[in-house]
This record gives sequence, structure tokens and C-alpha cells, in this order.
Amino acid sequence: MKLSVIDLSSTGVSTVIAEGDKTTGIFETVYKDRANIAITEYMDGRGISARGIEKIIDALISARSTVKAMGADECYVISTAALRNVDNLAEVAEKVRMRTGIVINHLDGKTEAYCDLVSNRKYSAYDRVVLIDVGGGSVELCDFFKERRSEMICLDFGPLKLRNKYVSDIYPTKDEAKQIKKFLRKKCDDAGVPKKKDFSTAVLVGSINDAIDAVYREYCDKMRLGGEFRYDVYKQFVDFLLTSPDRTRLIMKAAPEKINVLPVAALILKELLKRFKLDNILISDCGVKEGYLILVATGAENAVPVDLAASVPNYAPVAPPEKKKSDKPSGKKDGKPSGKKDGKTEKSKGGKPSESGKKKTAAEKTASGKDKKPPQGKAEKPGGKAQGGAKKSGDGK
Repeated sequence: MKLSVIDLSSTGVSTVIAEGDKTTGIFETVYKDRANIAITEYMDGRGISARGIEKIIDALISARSTVKAMGADECYVISTAALRNVDNLAEVAEKVRMRTGIVINHLDGKTEAYCDLVSNRKYSAYDRVVLIDVGGGSVELCDFFKERRSEMICLDFGPLKLRNKYVSDIYPTKDEAKQIKKFLRKKCDDAGVPKKKDFSTAVLVGSINDAIDAVYREYCDKMRLGGEFRYDVYKQFVDFLLTSPDRTRLIMKAAPEKINVLPVAALILKELLKRFKLDNILISDCGVKEGYLILVATGAENAVPVDLAASVPNYAPVAPPEKKKSDKPSGKKDGKPSGKKDGKTEKSKGGKPSESGKKKTAAEKTASGKDKKPPQGKAEKPGGKAQGGAKKSGDGK
């Protein structure tokens, strides 16, 4: 059977479709795709803006259509750090559900890290393995000697957050890089991340690490250093990203969609590799989506599937309701001052008195016997201002 997982992350909406057997939990990937969206660029304070929500919805509708067209039997949509740290999570989830029919399965940090571990167990044959997933909004670390979900490590920051906090441009300056390193070391110490020689092999996971590897290999080719991922060469590569005038050209050649996140992400990865003092560095093509697919297929994770048989709900913005006339007297008629109110004359607002409201001559007053002042408090105030008018309607959304 074919299973699919769509992942809403901090840097985009990605899709994987795999074919396999639920009873064994063994699946082979047959399709991958990705739509890049920098969610943090659509933040309005600590929430995602209306425009950002529209971008998410459009990408999810497109991914859902692709999954359905490719004949997937089941599909699940997950979100990771992209929605974990926003204040309007409920609003985003509800708008996605109303517009697409999709219920998002939200993953906490430890579950995200555990999915990475599950999808990369093939590397357990290596000596003392640590898995590193530098995501846009968080960093996951997995020790292969620890199998329980509760033992996973999730650092609640990523290159997007650090760039917004410390970096004034795309590339960190030397001083900004020092601040990022100091912040990272303290966070790792506080989280109990192991240090030197606790690990021998690192497995790099996720789309950002893939992009770093792609640019790194272009750098090695440019410098004729070979294609092996070595820490001493990688250190030179990061210095190149921070100082060389050719750095943008290299990134645009290999991973243009990651230019806003890659320099800081490469710096984070460098500090982690330095902390662990590793002998081997490997790149994995499996990550959170593949691990989640296995967990759902084997019943280890409960999730709400996408109803692929249903059509995408029709959506049209609701027009604001027409304003109703107020039951209370407004002092206006057909949008103009009436000139009379409760039998008394009044002046139109900011204008001359109406014909019916002109002052009578002394002779007319004497003849009518009404040349008397009205009782105190009974005089009508001028202005003809509407009272109790209809309230403004909302936007109908």
C-alpha cells in the first residue's frame, strides 16, 4: 500500500510517498517534493499573518492534490517547529481545516526527534552514533544508545530564530557569529548535550543539512578538496561562508531556496560537530516524515488522516451583511438633515437653518403668543446628529 506524509515545517511544505507493508513497517520512498515557504517571514508579532496562512493553505492544497493523483491510500499532515512556537496555532489550524478539510497532527519536539531516530535505525551498525537535525525552528539530537522517546533532545531554537535575534543581514559578522556560538554552547550545556568523544559518528538529517551538504560539495569542487565530509574542511567552508565575496554565488548555484537560513545553520552545525569531536560524518536521505510514516503504519502513533476521497471544501469570502436602519430616531432622512425633530425646529449641522426652522419676526411671535422662552432643559440641541444608528458590521470572516 501507499502511505504519504505532508510536513509543514519552518522552511516549507514537503511531501513523501512510500510504498510498503503495514505489518512489517518496511516502506520504500517512491516520491518526494517540497514547496519552500519561510514561515518566519510571515510572522506578525508571535503569530502567523493572514498572508502567511494563505501561503500555507495554498501549499497544502497543492500537496494534497498531488498525493491523491499518485494514488496514495492514506495521507497524514504533520507540523513541527513551524507551529509549535506561534501564538495563533488554533487560528491557523482552524482556517486550514475550514479551507482544505485537513486536520494537522502537531508534533512536539521529542516526537519530532524520535521520528528522525526511527527512520535512520539502519545507521545503528556504526560506532557511537549521534543524529543531528538542524531544522529551521529547532535542532533535534538523538543518541542511538537511547531508544525511548523521552530521552530525545530538542533544542527550541533554529537558524531562523538565531538569525532574527542576532544577525542584521543574511550573513553573520564576526561579532554576531561569536554571540551565536556563545548562545549555542549555553543551550547545549543546559540541555545536557554530551561533549567530546561521547560519539564517533554523526548522521546529518533534514532538508537544511541536505542544502549545507550540497553547497559544501560545490565548495570542495571549487577548491579541489575531494567530496568527503570532513570536519577540518567543513571548518574552512564555514569561514568561506562568513567572509568570502563569492559565497552568495556558491549558495545560489547549489541551494538558492535556503540562502536566508543556510549561513547561520552552517554555523550551528559547525559548533555541534566541534563539540562532539567526531570521526565520521554521514548524510541521510530520511527524516521526520519517513519516521512518522513508519510509526503510523505500525500503530505506534495515533494520527488523523486526510480524507482523500472528499473534495476540497468550496470557499468564498463571506460578504459583510447590509447595514440595517436603526429603530431609534436619527434626525436624518435620506442621508440629509430633516430640519425638524419631535415637532421642534433645529439647524442643520454646520449649515444654515432650514425654511421651517427660520426665526419668526417679533410681530409673528406676538401674534402667535409664543414669544416665550422654552422651559429650562427642554430646548433641542442643534446639530441633527444621528442617535442610535446601526452598528458597523464585521468583515464577515
